[in-house]
Amino acid sequence: MSAMTTPLLSAKDRTAAVVALLAEATTPQERAVVKRVALQGRFLWRCHPCRKNQFLTTDACGCGAERPQGLV
Repeated sequence: MSAMTTPLLSAKDRTAAVVALLAEATTPQERAVVKRVALQGRFLWRCHPCRKNQFLTTDACGCGAERPQGLV
């Protein structure tokens, strides 16, 4: 049996996926679950100084903090 690997999605595609899921979430609980799963799957990043979630296509937070190294 050969191991199959799935190529990583680009940051733009991952951001689009999160946006689509958040648009369909109708309750605060659903939005919280989407955000939590997106953070764990590295589809979002969290600014450590202000704790706001950011999309991968964002290089810096509004507070001025840079995106952590290693997130592509």
